[in-house]
Amino acid sequence: MKLEKYKEKNSKKKIIVIFTVCCILLLAGIFLYTSYAIFTENKEFNVINGSYQDPGDIYFAYYVDGQITRELPKQNTGYIFDEESSNCTNGVIPVFDNSSWEFTAKYSNYNATDYTRTKCNLYFKTGTKNVSTALGDLSVYTYTPDFTKSACDDEACLSHEKGIFETTDDDGPTYYYRGSVENNYVYFAGYYWRIIRINGDDTIRMIYDGTAAYQNGEVNDDRRIEQNYFNNSFADNMYVGYMYTSGDAHGLGSSSVIKQANDNFYASNLVSYASYMDTNAGFCGDRNMLDITIGSGTGTTTTYYQGYLRVSTSSPNLSCENTSDYYTVSSSNKGNKALLYPIGLITVDEVMLAGFSGGFFNGINDYQKNSLNNYLTTGNTFWTITPAGGYIPFGYTTWRALVFVVTGSEIIDDAYVNNRIAIRPVINIRSDVTVSGDGTMQNPYYFSL
Repeated sequence: MKLEKYKEKNSKKKIIVIFTVCCILLLAGIFLYTSYAIFTENKEFNVINGSYQDPGDIYFAYYVDGQITRELPKQNTGYIFDEESSNCTNGVIPVFDNSSWEFTAKYSNYNATDYTRTKCNLYFKTGTKNVSTALGDLSVYTYTPDFTKSACDDEACLSHEKGIFETTDDDGPTYYYRGSVENNYVYFAGYYWRIIRINGDDTIRMIYDGTAAYQNGEVNDDRRIEQNYFNNSFADNMYVGYMYTSGDAHGLGSSSVIKQANDNFYASNLVSYASYMDTNAGFCGDRNMLDITIGSGTGTTTTYYQGYLRVSTSSPNLSCENTSDYYTVSSSNKGNKALLYPIGLITVDEVMLAGFSGGFFNGINDYQKNSLNNYLTTGNTFWTITPAGGYIPFGYTTWRALVFVVTGSEIIDDAYVNNRIAIRPVINIRSDVTVSGDGTMQNPYYFSL
């Protein structure tokens, strides 16, 4: 009996001990769950600025509009990374690229014991604002893209940005379309156009896109008015000009071949729509020279224009420094007032803004990334209005005058001016037009007065 009674007491003690241990484990489990259940584990991540031994697991929690979630918000849904609020434990610094939508762990200050878990809280905030434009209210991204990266929906692009972004031109804030956008279609004067941007004066700049509505990246010769030279000869710097004069780096005495082609198209197809056209917004064919230029921008002196630097450094700029290079009609209140009709070409800066990456190039072997399904991509090489320079391009032995183009392989390149290349006119629509439609292929914008 005593032995049985002793066993009974011992059993109770064991039960109490086991119960206590279970409670402790349960509480620890609850604590760990609370600490990590909302986090997503990721053992594959990029590291910059420093070498380290294996730091163990890294966990992420995402905060969207202040609410915690296990899901990273998708790109182009109106959010950007909030660098100021985001943080990681163990001295890790979170770095996020809004253009490629990628996280990088910066471990230069890592200070935890090996295999200690690192937790990162990544905050995302609304990165758009509403602006009132000639097209109505638009949602505009507030950050500046990385122009070294191509932007489109295709996997070949380094960035998958798609939307409207803000920069400035000589008239103020301008809102430009970037990537594989699908809401910038216009049907006007019997043709389809794609909106490049809302200019700083609220006028609407758009580029010719054919007699039908084409998908982004769709290859079709209809997306050009014709193929022609920029000028008949490449044997003088003057031929990089939309208009030119012999011996004058900013001359306006003669019309280029491509200007004549644009004028003919306007006279045949757009003159009856003149009341819709804005006559103040012009077209910048920037012939300002780089400081490294040897000559004067005339004859066959070696010349590099400012556009060459902007492309090489991926630094688009919509200002037009020289009045003689800002092509406008005689009734305009700015520019050179030398145009017969208010029609021109896209600038290489607008091409970069649209999602074609800048970067060094050598005339044959180009190092920019393709922009396959960008809204500007047509599968055909087409002219811009921006001079590259007068020099001996890579792979050639003779001096040539060159202008920037968008190639059929979807990159920015230089081409000598007597190449026969596609022409896609650009026009500007008044800011006071009445707009209907939503800009899609099925319901493009229409304008009325």
